[in-house]
Amino acid sequence: MIRVSRVDVNWLEAGTFKNPMAVIYDGLVVHYFNGGMEGQVTLDIPENAAMNLTLNDIRERVVLKLREVQ
Repeated sequence: MIRVSRVDVNWLEAGTFKNPMAVIYDGLVVHYFNGGMEGQVTLDIPENAAMNLTLNDIRERVVLKLREVQ
C-alpha cells in the first residue's frame, strides 16, 4: 500500500513580456512510500479541483500515475 508522507502544492505566478498576468501551473507534488521504495509524483490537477481532494483521493491518483509510468 502506498503511504503518502507529504503533499506540496506548487502553483507559481509568473509573467512574460507579452502577457505579464500569465500563470504557470506546476501542480501537486506528492512524496510517497511504497514498501521499501520512495519517490515523488507530480499530479496535473487544476487548482480549483485540487483544493477539494482528500488524502485518499490523492493516494488513488498517485497509484494511477505510477501505473501509467510502468
